[in-house]
Amino acid sequence: MIEKGKRILLFLGVCLYAANCIAQNSRAPGQDSVRNETIALDEVVVTGTRVPVPRDMIPVPITVVPRKMIEQSVEVSLLPVLMQQIPGLFVTSRGMAGYGVSDGAAGGINMRGFAGGSGQVLFLIDGHPQYATLFGHHVADAYIASDAQRIEVSRGSASILYGSNAMGGAINIITRQATEDGNKLTVRLMGGSYGTQRYSLTDSWRKGRFYSVVSGNYESTDGHRVNSEFKSWTGFVKLGYDLSDVWKMVGNLNLAKSMAQVPGQESRPLLDGTTDALRGMSGLSFENNYGKTRGAVNFYYNWGDHKINDGYFEGGTPRPFLFKSTDYMGGVNIFQAVNLFKGNTMTGGFDVKLYGGNAYRDPKTEIFADHIKLHEVAGYILGQQQLWRFMFEAGLRLENHKLYGSEWVPQAGISFRAAEQTRLKFSFSKGFRTPNMRELYMFAPANEALLPERSLSYDFTVSQKLIDNRLNMELTLFSIRGDNMIEVVQVGEGRMQNRNVGRFSNKGIEFSLNYLLHNNLFVNANYSYLDMEKPVTGAPENKFYAGVTYRQGKFSLSAGAQIIDRLYLVTGDRPRTTDYTLIDAQIGYSPLKWMEIIVKGNNLTGKKIETMNGYPMPKATMMAGLSIHL
Repeated sequence: MIEKGKRILLFLGVCLYAANCIAQNSRAPGQDSVRNETIALDEVVVTGTRVPVPRDMIPVPITVVPRKMIEQSVEVSLLPVLMQQIPGLFVTSRGMAGYGVSDGAAGGINMRGFAGGSGQVLFLIDGHPQYATLFGHHVADAYIASDAQRIEVSRGSASILYGSNAMGGAINIITRQATEDGNKLTVRLMGGSYGTQRYSLTDSWRKGRFYSVVSGNYESTDGHRVNSEFKSWTGFVKLGYDLSDVWKMVGNLNLAKSMAQVPGQESRPLLDGTTDALRGMSGLSFENNYGKTRGAVNFYYNWGDHKINDGYFEGGTPRPFLFKSTDYMGGVNIFQAVNLFKGNTMTGGFDVKLYGGNAYRDPKTEIFADHIKLHEVAGYILGQQQLWRFMFEAGLRLENHKLYGSEWVPQAGISFRAAEQTRLKFSFSKGFRTPNMRELYMFAPANEALLPERSLSYDFTVSQKLIDNRLNMELTLFSIRGDNMIEVVQVGEGRMQNRNVGRFSNKGIEFSLNYLLHNNLFVNANYSYLDMEKPVTGAPENKFYAGVTYRQGKFSLSAGAQIIDRLYLVTGDRPRTTDYTLIDAQIGYSPLKWMEIIVKGNNLTGKKIETMNGYPMPKATMMAGLSIHL
């Protein structure tokens, strides 16, 4: 493993040295620059506060992935770019494209030992929660790269602002915007290994007070294994109108349809395993900005319709019924921030969330959830005060659940500007997650006596800028303790049940670096170490990524290497771990100002790897196509 790491670092070092020499010797004034296209060095974020605040001042560690980095990935899904750019975040994969749902599904998110598949890491779209409410987890195929303007990831608990399911962090997808008058059209056509096709169209338009963004995507693949085909269709519409100088209205609608075959484990192939999922997400916001006070009223409604054939193994018989489920989640969140005096911001908010669903196989004899309805109501206040070089932050949330009553959620932190370009931060936050409907009511282990999971997180962060802000570094040390964790345990002979018996203690290190070596040469890297008292599947002990982006005239080059060490594929009495190295590269050439030819290779070493036990990923693959900007 160490020798692998040395080879990758040597390869990257040679690439960087060569590119830097070329940049120094051949760059002339006015040539292309990646300074403002690849990363913004001074970020303003909303995920940790609801209102825009400089990222450096927020005590909780937040990572931002800008639009240019998302676009550069030429992926349909957002998850691959998150896997590369977020320290401590790991995503499981099983094929060339798509993730699927149900047993054998990929797209599982793990962050600091918290599992998104268990509903411990929350996905949001423009601050609205997004997940399948029956099962409490996100649906990976619904998060699309062309819809995202930027992604903000809170790597600590975000329960004070977003309630349940954000105990391990929050991933906020901020949707596309049209900021300049006129029309912009982007079309991308890609094809490659295993019959994979990716087509994308995005149109943004603005005139005066009105703007619109419309996008559509199609992705399909034959798959690298028998019975591993995948298809998806997605659409996104966003309309905005400035009602006045202080009020604006924004509405959006997302639809994602995916159909996947589940091949089963390599040693035990699955026959007739299919999933058919439709996800819909909508929102309507009224935002205000009076200068000293700003806020919003946001309405949202999400829904899902899933049809699953659990399949059968060789020698078995086909399933007589499909598993079918529908779910919904709707609500409103209201918040308003006010600057009471110099250096002060007080934000108060109110959330209402209604959700439910049903699930059955045989509609007469196998009804697992019968139109269950639950609700949550919450209020919170978050205060920030800047004094000299300090930023103090403290807040409290009171959440009331239909089944569990009240839950108090505190958070506090401090940020200190130790020098002109040096920040020290410390934060404490409580996280919690209420049991989902599957754990309470569905299938054999169901237990209606379950209680919420809880955690306490501590983060210490040092950030440093050097070389005229061209070099940004951030180091975070974290410690997390959790209890009441829900686990499936044996309670009788042959009987299993969900119980609040789990406790854990995780600690680790996260490091990130962004370096603009030259105006057309950019390097970024991140590393995370995770020490788990109780290992969980889909969580690596060490994760490292380094990437380089270079642009010269009509040519562009990006390359990246990812090293994964001690990834848990199986836990328990007989754990199984794996380690691997991935190298990806992408070359672009623009023969015309409005056209770019793209060639991309993944897993260029051609090694066989697994991120899920028994589900090997494809070896070296290639994609090529055109990107047109009008």
